[in-house]
Amino acid sequence: MAQVATEVEATLGGQPDTAQYVDESSFTKKGEASVGVQRQYCGRLGKAENCQVGVFASLGCGTRAALVDLRLFLRAAWADNPARCAKAKVPEDQCVHRTKPELALAMIAAARARGSTPRWVGADEVYGNSHAFTDGLDKLGEIFVVDVAGKKRGWTRDPCRPTPTPAAGESSRPRHRAKPPAKTEKTVRVDRLTAQRFEAEARTVTIRDATKGPRQARVWVCLVWTWDGTAPTLRARLLLVRQDADGTFKYSLSNAPSATSWERLASLQAQRFWIERCFQDAKSELGMAQYEVRGWTGWHHHLTLVCLALLFTLKERCHAITHTPLLSARDIVELLAQYLPRRPRREAEVMRQMQKNVTRPASATWTIAAAASNVTSEKKRSVFDP
Repeated sequence: MAQVATEVEATLGGQPDTAQYVDESSFTKKGEASVGVQRQYCGRLGKAENCQVGVFASLGCGTRAALVDLRLFLRAAWADNPARCAKAKVPEDQCVHRTKPELALAMIAAARARGSTPRWVGADEVYGNSHAFTDGLDKLGEIFVVDVAGKKRGWTRDPCRPTPTPAAGESSRPRHRAKPPAKTEKTVRVDRLTAQRFEAEARTVTIRDATKGPRQARVWVCLVWTWDGTAPTLRARLLLVRQDADGTFKYSLSNAPSATSWERLASLQAQRFWIERCFQDAKSELGMAQYEVRGWTGWHHHLTLVCLALLFTLKERCHAITHTPLLSARDIVELLAQYLPRRPRREAEVMRQMQKNVTRPASATWTIAAAASNVTSEKKRSVFDP
């Protein structure tokens, strides 16, 4: 994965729009033996289901992106069960429950340690709603545009909360918990703030060029202050609200400079779409979800090979940008199937594979191979005819 990340950086890094996106992807599984499997929310199905979840980091620039890092999400039910982890061959130092924002922040820090230089970070509301995640990005010096839920609360003006000072007779130690602003300063939910001000203050901007022409949307930007109830200071953030064609709103917070244009912020917010395209290509064309391994090492080996294949398609598309700008991952897979020579399989190999794929009851006395040996060559051909 380090090699994949280095080559993606060489292909997409160093540009004004180079960004790192983080998101999760789920893999439905049956049973309880597959590492990390648990009944949990499955984004692909939109409901709780028995599945594995991985947190992924992607490096992107414009319409190009590729996965550069991954972490398997282990819930507490796994991390607190050493015997179960040992059976799945989870390394001892990895038998720890870490939240998805913690895993994402670790990948971003690892990218910086590798020398990666994305200009900003994008994430959905699972990560944007986490104060620990956004504060961690602040400490790393990252500019971010992260989605948040409509119920996210903040102040519309600086409450000017003074630094806590010890009362008379108290020790000079700071209070364990910082105090909120004065009671007259009320927080407001971002969806309610949007309902109050969006129509009067929003304007239409161009987000990006698309195949059907420039994509436009109505957006509104407002300065807000957020606080997690424990931090020593409040955080000033830019609230970005975009209204989609169906009338729904998308809310994002950013620590970008306040002078950043609305067009630029809207463009950054929309760019996170490309990690979704990575997942789409990887699952639909490159076999990302097509595995039967159960252990820790097998899962990571499979996903690493998929990321390597995704890197290959990225490079091929970049090479073809001048003469075939719309070349897709599916096109590349179909071309490989057409042109790469394949060793023909012998009849015995086909029969063995068929036998392996079919589960028969113990009382059965015949096998596919035996049945095939009893028919004539002409009948064999008829079995496989449409």
